[in-house]
Amino acid sequence: MLIKICSLVLVITFASFSLSAQTSVKSASNESWEYLIVSFGTFADKEDLKIADKWIGRRQGNLGFYQDTLTQNEFDRLGKLGWELIGILPVNVSDQPSIPHSKFIFKRKFDAARAERETEELKQLANEMKNNPSSKIKSENLVELDQAEFADKQNAVADKAKARLEQAIKNTSISSVINLQTRYFDNTKQISAEIAVDGNSALLKDGNKYRLSEAKKYARQIAAELFSKIGLRQVSPNEDFYNEYGSFNSRGEVFIRLSIVINYNGAARKVAEGYINGNWVETIK
Repeated sequence: MLIKICSLVLVITFASFSLSAQTSVKSASNESWEYLIVSFGTFADKEDLKIADKWIGRRQGNLGFYQDTLTQNEFDRLGKLGWELIGILPVNVSDQPSIPHSKFIFKRKFDAARAERETEELKQLANEMKNNPSSKIKSENLVELDQAEFADKQNAVADKAKARLEQAIKNTSISSVINLQTRYFDNTKQISAEIAVDGNSALLKDGNKYRLSEAKKYARQIAAELFSKIGLRQVSPNEDFYNEYGSFNSRGEVFIRLSIVINYNGAARKVAEGYINGNWVETIK
């Protein structure tokens, strides 16, 4: 009889323990967490932060904490699934915890009403900053007029040089030019350009076939036409104005990179390339 009573007590105790464990697991699975991840920073960095990366109080000197929202959003996603994590993330090279270089992680139970309230507060803060741009103090640097005027003159020279080359290329009447970019170098007084030419009509055969030899020949043909109609002369009488690799003994006033492009099935492919080197005619005179 005693044995039966003891057995009954053990069964009841085990059942109670199992029910308690199941209740505990069920309760834990229903809990949601949200995380706050903060980093050290200086108040000078505040101007570059997004609205969501709000500062959380001042600590000492000009140091303070601000939210690392990109990482925090991922932790929030895990927290709402019931995950829990507490710790410090060292981000310095030695991977040893260091206060000025670490991110601090906090957690709390997720409260939907509180989260909605804080979201509205952030929206209100964003609207206030948007409607009061004057609240952000901007510092102005001193302007040295001689230097500023010299920079303006340099920019004017560059604009004039680029405009001259662009207009000269447009006047060549080469309808296959599909892209043109120019750049002027103040230190060398040289102007460069990148020109892309459509080679579909001249090179494509049987729909999707072309010859590399013909593409290179076509590149030189276009280069010669550009060189002549732009009004250029060779830098040196003993050196060709055109080179497939851009290997010239000296660069002239105008340096052009020429690309032959074939568009097929919505994709552009460069099939030949070369470089034009020359001086303006009046410079030689």
